[in-house]
Amino acid sequence: MNATAVPFELALLARAANYQRWVADTVAPHLGRRILEIGAGIGNMSRWLPRRELLVLSEADPALLPLLRETAAREFSGDSRVSVQLLDLAADWREGLRHHDFDTIVSFNVLEHLEDDLAAVQQLVALLAESAARGPKRLVSFVPAHPWAFGAIDEAYGHFRRYSARALCRLMTSAAPGCRYFARHFNVFGLPGWIVLGRMVRRARIDPAAVAAFERLCPYLRGLDDFLHVRLKLPLGQSLVAVAELP
Repeated sequence: MNATAVPFELALLARAANYQRWVADTVAPHLGRRILEIGAGIGNMSRWLPRRELLVLSEADPALLPLLRETAAREFSGDSRVSVQLLDLAADWREGLRHHDFDTIVSFNVLEHLEDDLAAVQQLVALLAESAARGPKRLVSFVPAHPWAFGAIDEAYGHFRRYSARALCRLMTSAAPGCRYFARHFNVFGLPGWIVLGRMVRRARIDPAAVAAFERLCPYLRGLDDFLHVRLKLPLGQSLVAVAELP
């Protein structure tokens, strides 16, 4: 893979397999059999997604598409259930995907990059609503949490916002009235560092050494973090996981 062609934040995450697996395990119970990933980038999270009936990995940036295909070929070994597609949420894209009958649309750190996130989520919900798939139809979103944590790193990475739990609920229920909605915070241990670097020090990039250190700690932290968020419902975390299940 040509590292010079990869945005810094994607190249950095590519080294964080323990963190990726933690995120993937958190969303796994909500994923169905026919999955569309939005904004797959270079496939950092794609490689952890299940191959059941169908897995479509999509990306809006044409420059990243060859790298995403390279990841898919390496991780999925030519599995016919997996495909890669160019998909720009700002364009008229639904027609070419209707025949796939998705039951799940998942995204990791994508919605915060969209200026009109409501319009995009409405399009995603419409695609699910048109699907002939049996069983639950779900929109699964992993996004940065807490507007008050927005800082220089968010700005540098092209984020329009970070989400409060209430704002994310309002977004999902506005796009999918009557949906069953669930959300939880994720990774309280990463939040202090993000605030210090992005808001206090005003650093525009995450230190690779800090990522490497956190990566080593992930296997020890995730159990405690899951306990705090699942059992104790702690309303703090670096990210939010949201699931909107269509009625």
